Order: sequence, then C-alpha cells, then structure tokens
Amino acid sequence: MPALVRRATGADVDVDVLGHRSWTPGLALVADRFADRRVFLAGDAAHLFTPTGGFGMNTGVDDVANLSWKLAARLAGWGGPDLLASYECERRPVAERNTAAARRLNMNLGKLRLGPLLEQSTLPGRRERERVGGLLSMYGEQFASIGVQLGARYDGSPVIAADSDPPPDSPAAYVPTSVPGGRAPHAWRRGKRDRGDSLFDLLGPGFTLLRLGTRPAAVTGMTAAAERAGVPLTVLELPAAHIRDMYERDLVLIRPDQYVAWRGNRSPDDPAALLAKVTGK
Repeated sequence: MPALVRRATGADVDVDVLGHRSWTPGLALVADRFADRRVFLAGDAAHLFTPTGGFGMNTGVDDVANLSWKLAARLAGWGGPDLLASYECERRPVAERNTAAARRLNMNLGKLRLGPLLEQSTLPGRRERERVGGLLSMYGEQFASIGVQLGARYDGSPVIAADSDPPPDSPAAYVPTSVPGGRAPHAWRRGKRDRGDSLFDLLGPGFTLLRLGTRPAAVTGMTAAAERAGVPLTVLELPAAHIRDMYERDLVLIRPDQYVAWRGNRSPDDPAALLAKVTGK
C-alpha cells in the first residue's frame, strides 16, 4: 500500500499504515431494527454497503434527514407519538433496496478479469487496456444510477396520505412525481430561461403547503388547523404553469425532509385529521 500511494502521488511521501484486514465484497447488510425505545440507528450503524455505486453516504444522509425533523417535532411538541415509529418503516425498506442495488453492481464488476499486461507500456498492454476499457464502458449504471439516488419512496408509511400508485422503481431512471411518498420534484420558480429561485430554497423549515396555478384553492382551513395544532406551516404560492403541470395538483403538502405528504385540488374536508396523520398523532 505505501508503494501504491507513492506511485499515485508521484512523490516519496511518508505513509503510515494504521491497520489492515481482509475485505469481503458483495456485502448487503441491513439491521433487523432501526429503533429500540430511545435508541435510533442511522448511517453505517443501520446498513453496510459494498461501495459500488457510492450509495452508502447518500442513504445515511437520507436517514438523518428523515429522523431529524421527527425528533425535532417531538421535542417541540407538535409531533405525535407515532411519528418516530415511522422512521424504521420508512427507512428500512430503502436500506434494503439500496444495498441490494449496490450488490448487483458489484457482482457485475466482479466478473471483470484483469490480466497481468494491464499496466505494461507495450503493445499487448495497450490492447489489454482497450479490452478492459470496453468492458468498463458497459457498466454505466454504476455512474448513472440516479433512480437509486433520488427515487426512494415511503409508500405504505402511516404518516403519508397516499392517493395513487407510485411510478415504477428503476435504478437508472428517476421520474419526478408528486405522488405522496416520494421526493418533491425540483423546479425553478420562473422557468428555464429566467429561472429565478429553486423551489427547494423557498420551502419553509417545517411543512410547506404549495398553492399552485393562477387560481389556487383556498387554504384557510389548513392554516387554521396548523395553528391550532402548533404545526409549523409555510404557505408558498407559485402561479407558474410549468410547476403546476409538474405537480399535477393545485395543493401539495411537503414535509420538512422534502417528501410529499399529501396533495389535492382543494383543501381536505378535515384538515385537522390530515395534519394529525402526517405528524403521527
């Protein structure tokens, strides 16, 4: 390893090897439980990846994004007793999905056979590099796995107000959709040419209710119910047609972790019941 580092840096640098052990590729380990009373697991404590695809850190950051707002809501008093219980049921299926995707990619790369000529400055060495390069070019899904990165969903969660079937899950394709349970689609406030602000920069620190289109539905019932329940709610009016077309509804409720909790073309008949559901009460 010291020789490899010196070769890569092109300098006679000092290298201290603090420890080493054999590595078993192809791991896809997920904890049986993500929560036990007052203890919660996130990141590498909850799931162990083969590094192929680079999904480990992204999955861990998403764990924290999911858990942190729920902890904050409980501490602030507006999160219900079932809110923290939703952490495991939302994140554990995603961990199983993402570790399995990384393992599949690793198995593909594991089929590569690298010959001893690979690094030789000879004609056979060049041919060997061309052969391996051609094979590596076939594994583009490792670097074009946006469906794994952005397509994770919380379908079946008790704190999501589902209303329709989700789009198909694809490791290489991400379809922005406002179907509750998925990541809120990104949009520029004004459009492609004069983009203005990113939608994500406009979302509030708590829940955000989008009022979309040029004739948005009334939301006084929702805002009054949120005030009574102490739920932080930002109302964001976005008349641009391209945002309404993307979100497909006049009203969309987005959670603090930027996942869609509910959508509709008018305010719900019982706003207090909806807020109770999405806050775990």
